[in-house]
Amino acid sequence: MAARSNLWQTAQKHFSRGQIAIAAMLAAIAMSLAACGGGGSDPALAVSPDESLSQPAPPGTAILAWDAVTHPDLSGYRVYYGTASGQYLQAPGHGISVGNVTTQTLTGLSSATRYYFTVTSVDTSGNESGFSNEVFKDIS
Repeated sequence: MAARSNLWQTAQKHFSRGQIAIAAMLAAIAMSLAACGGGGSDPALAVSPDESLSQPAPPGTAILAWDAVTHPDLSGYRVYYGTASGQYLQAPGHGISVGNVTTQTLTGLSSATRYYFTVTSVDTSGNESGFSNEVFKDIS
């Protein structure tokens, strides 16, 4: 238990609360993927909290980041979002194509609204992975 306390104190000295939260979330995602035998080609998604950015995200904005899929046939990613968990504004197969990048900034979101986000990967034949884990952000 003492080692865990020392690790926490060290982390607090060198990283912001937002960076610690992201690291903890990514560690939990990695443990979940390892427990289920991998994760195939589904990317792991995180919403960057405003306090981890050098400047806060503008109102109506969500910044998404996810783990890269390392597959030789990877073509890119699609982002899906909506205001209810598991119900996205984009139909399956018609997410927002963002290319072969692992971050995306979504703008024009309604303030005082909770948005749910997920990402898929797409291969060069147009095959789409399952949804990543879902995350949400309350838009200011």
